[in-house]
Amino acid sequence: MSQPPYPPVPPSDPDQPGDQSGQQPPQYGQQPDLNKPSTPPPYGQQPPQYGQQPPQYGQQPGYGQPQYGQAPPPPPPGNPQYGAPQYGGYHGGAVPPGAAGTKVDVGEAFSWAFNKFKNNVGAMILPGLVVFVLALVVGALAIWGVALFGSTETVYLSNGVTVEETTLGAGGLFLMIVLYIVLILGLLYVQASITSGAVRVANGEPVTAASFLTPIRFGAVVGTAILVALATGIGYVLCIIPGLLALFFLMFSVVATIDKGLSPIDAMKASFELTKSKVGDSIITLLVTYVINLVGALVCYVGLIVSAPVAQLFLVHCWRRLNGAPIAPADPN
Repeated sequence: MSQPPYPPVPPSDPDQPGDQSGQQPPQYGQQPDLNKPSTPPPYGQQPPQYGQQPPQYGQQPGYGQPQYGQAPPPPPPGNPQYGAPQYGGYHGGAVPPGAAGTKVDVGEAFSWAFNKFKNNVGAMILPGLVVFVLALVVGALAIWGVALFGSTETVYLSNGVTVEETTLGAGGLFLMIVLYIVLILGLLYVQASITSGAVRVANGEPVTAASFLTPIRFGAVVGTAILVALATGIGYVLCIIPGLLALFFLMFSVVATIDKGLSPIDAMKASFELTKSKVGDSIITLLVTYVINLVGALVCYVGLIVSAPVAQLFLVHCWRRLNGAPIAPADPN
């Protein structure tokens, strides 16, 4: 019994891509002509070669897969497992902001700061010693200026009491202004150096003598400090409360300038946004930092040699924690 012929195939549409006009598929029982050109597969899709597995369902063949002899694609940027530096240069893993672990733990932060100081006392007390020497030099120059440019006269009061008053001439006033500027810049330099050292410690960098004596972006830090001082001062003039609010919202400005490399204005914005979103943790950070410095000041100001670096280490730890940024591991007790 003969079988019916293969059903006729409608003529090919020359407008359809991949069709060759005039070519018909082989009829039933016919062998395909291997000399005729066949329609190539779409771009990027090659038929599997001998010994290869066909693509699985849902996979696009030929896309994103390295071919034989080709190198695999490079890893995505910022992946910590490939050694790309994370936030602030430290290679630890960052925690997304708002996730668990982005809240301030006072005990953890203070222990981290104090142990870092305890294990690097020699390097971290250098800024305090610089301030001590600077104060001695400025004080000696001020006394010398008064003796050189000042004039003393006796003033008789109405009740018969006399007092000695010293007045400075133009040269003495100029010298005092210069000494005041030098003192302020010196204090800013030391403050920037201590904060820069705390950032380096948080990055996991080895602590050396230069770590707490070399500021990062000192010019930008001075600009930030001036703007924060102006905002706080204007706020204090406006019934004190606005000044306290400015002090609170701008508490991380200098740290942001150093740690994130921001401009003064952007650093102030970053501090404002962080404290606004983390009010409770920021208040705790500010209060503990103030208490640490207050304890150092009460010990005849000599305690600031210890309390200043500890306070900045504590502040930087809280800053990193609230941002979900990586922090160098704590030192053993």
